[in-house]
Amino acid sequence: MELNEFLKQIKGRVLIAGIGNPLRGDDAVGSYIVKALSNEKINAILIDCEDKPERFIDKIIQHKPDTVIFIDAVHMNHEPAAVVFLKEENLLHTGISSHQSNLKMCIEYIRSKIKTEIFIIGIQPENTDFGKSVSEKVLGVAEILKNILIQALKK
Repeated sequence: MELNEFLKQIKGRVLIAGIGNPLRGDDAVGSYIVKALSNEKINAILIDCEDKPERFIDKIIQHKPDTVIFIDAVHMNHEPAAVVFLKEENLLHTGISSHQSNLKMCIEYIRSKIKTEIFIIGIQPENTDFGKSVSEKVLGVAEILKNILIQALKK
């Protein structure tokens, strides 16, 4: 889905969940973006799941969001820092794989408990080696996405 189509579908109470392991380079991008957004005045609930989204399912459900946006490093065989905007069905029913195989189960469980629209912002990592920092390419796209979300969700 294109960026403009994605932005038009964000409605109501919004929850953004960042996913990523802070010790594995670009894998940390989802957490990085959520942490960066926490300093901004936006109409969204922010949760940094790090690399354990399953631990935050109940918290997500308790907020009863109309829209849930997961931000995650996703291996798509694209150029590093490529971004895709996916509806949950795209993750659940295609070959696109997140580094978090349990994200699919988390989405299915959330869907079984509350009525919400679920989206994934997937970012192609360049390097997920242990002990590495987020790469310059992925940091650049993370800043752009942060600014897009600030504009879309500003108070």
